[in-house]
Amino acid sequence: MVLRALVAVLNFLSALEFRIADKLGEATAIVFHFFLFWIFPIILLYLPSRIFIAIGIAIAMFYVFILAGDVFFSVFGHEKLEQKRGMIDITSVHEMRKEIISALVKYIGGIISFATIYNGLQQIFQGEAFVISHPSFIPYFDLLYFSLVTITTVGYGDIQPGLWVSKIFVISEILFGVGFALLLITMLISVYIDIQRKKKYK
Repeated sequence: MVLRALVAVLNFLSALEFRIADKLGEATAIVFHFFLFWIFPIILLYLPSRIFIAIGIAIAMFYVFILAGDVFFSVFGHEKLEQKRGMIDITSVHEMRKEIISALVKYIGGIISFATIYNGLQQIFQGEAFVISHPSFIPYFDLLYFSLVTITTVGYGDIQPGLWVSKIFVISEILFGVGFALLLITMLISVYIDIQRKKKYK
């Protein structure tokens, strides 16, 4: 049931992206994507209402959900979805490079989305969601840095989650980062083997 819902959402977003790309061009579709899921939620955090903050957090959470589903189906396969999103039949090194770049963009998107969630929580809970030892003059930067440190499982300890809800999201980001890396490595190895096999039997 959950997988069907996820496939339906990804199919809808794929169709929407392709419609925008067809009508306005691929570059416009990419800009629209980055603005809607990366920039717009950050803007909402700094509008004078908790409702806007909650909407920003919700958009960032939704984007993480989409990224997780996208990566999952990239590795474990869903043929109809793969054909729509151009993730099937990688036959050259050039196509593999494109897939790697796409994966890196998704990884960065995950870092930014979790940073947006953290900053939203910090504002909703009036600075108690995270304990920051030496806060910088740019509020968003501290938790963007924390998001990067968390997803790479470095953990310097200069910023710590202060509430249970913060800890839940931190755990989610660690699982997302580790899972993403493992699935990406698995996918690249299998793609490389397929390419070499096809070259051998040509």
